[in-house]
Amino acid sequence: MIEEAFAEAAIDPSQWVRALDVVASVTESYGALLLPVDGGLISALPFTEQITRSFETYTKDSWFSRDERFRGIKLMKQRGIIDDLDIFTPDQIQRHPYYQEFLAPHGLRWFGGIAISCGAHLWCLSIQRSIAQGPFSEEEKSQLSYLSKRLSGTAAIASTIGEATALGALNAFEVSGQGAALINRDGRIFRLNSVAEQILKHDVKVVKGRLVAKDATATASFEQAVNKLLNSDKAAMQPPISFARSGQRPLLAYPVKLSSQVRNALVDCQAMVIFIDTENGPQPPTFALQSAFRLTASEARLAAELAGGEALDQVAKKLGISKETSRTQLKSIFAKTGCHRQAELVAVLSTFLKG
Repeated sequence: MIEEAFAEAAIDPSQWVRALDVVASVTESYGALLLPVDGGLISALPFTEQITRSFETYTKDSWFSRDERFRGIKLMKQRGIIDDLDIFTPDQIQRHPYYQEFLAPHGLRWFGGIAISCGAHLWCLSIQRSIAQGPFSEEEKSQLSYLSKRLSGTAAIASTIGEATALGALNAFEVSGQGAALINRDGRIFRLNSVAEQILKHDVKVVKGRLVAKDATATASFEQAVNKLLNSDKAAMQPPISFARSGQRPLLAYPVKLSSQVRNALVDCQAMVIFIDTENGPQPPTFALQSAFRLTASEARLAAELAGGEALDQVAKKLGISKETSRTQLKSIFAKTGCHRQAELVAVLSTFLKG
C-alpha cells in the first residue's frame, strides 16, 4: 500500500500528503514526513496534518539544526532504517532535551527513519509515533527496511519528472527571449538558460551558485527574497530587485516560485529567477520603474504616462494632480534617471517600456 501511494505521488506531486497518511495508517503511527538529510531545510516539505504543530516548532525553534537523530544517518544508509534505540539508550532518551523539551510537549517520542536515495541526495521518510504507541519492534523494522530501495526508485521518478518540468519552464522563457535561472533548496543558482548567460556578465554575475554584484545592498535583497520563497509553501513572485550596472540601465531580477515547485519537494529546483534587461527588455509593470530608477509610486505613474509622448499638462490632468505637483515630480524623475529634458526622458522610458 505504501509503495502504491508513493508511486501515485511520484506522478502527481499533489498526492504526497495522502501518501504519508497511508504510511502513518499502515504502520499504526501518529504521523509522517519527508526530510532532506543533505541540503537546506525547506518549509514546503510534505507531512501529515497530525504533526503540523510539531513541525512548526521544529522549524521555528531551530530544532532541525539540533536534531539528534541525525547521528544515526550513517547507520540508516547501511541498514535502510533506524529508530531511536539504535542511537540512544532508554535512559538517555528520558534525559535528553530533544526528547523532553521538543517532542514530549507534542506527545511524541519514537520514530523510524527510512533511507530514500534521490539522485545525489538522501531523504529520510520519518515515521513518528507517540509516547503511548511505543517504539518499532525488530519485526516492524525488518519489514520497513524493505521499503528503502523500493521507495528510492519512486523518488527518482518524482525527481526526474520535477526536473523535466523545471527545464521546460526554463526553455519557455528562453524561447520568449527572457533570461531565467533555476535555484535549488540551498538557494544556489545551478542552471541558466542561454539568455541569462549573456546577461549575467561584468557587473552582475553568478559566482559559485550565488548572484553577486557591485551593489551589495541589491545582492543582500536578492538573497532575502530567495530565502523567503524557499520558506514559503505557496507559489509566489517577489518584487523585482534592481541591480545597477556601469554604463547600462539596471538589471531587474524577479525571484519566483511556481506551483509545480511547491508541490514537488523531491525535485532539486525549488525556485526560479527571471531577469529583465532594461536596456532592451519587454514591458514591465509600473512598479518595475520604481525599482529600476528608485522612483516613488506617484513618480513611476507619471513617468509611465510620459513615455507615451503626452504633454506634462495632459498627463497631470489625467492623473488628477496639479501642474505644480507634476513639475516637482518631473524634476525628481530627471534627477533619478539622469535626464535633463522631457524629450530625452520620453526616449529613455519608451525604450525601457517597449512591448
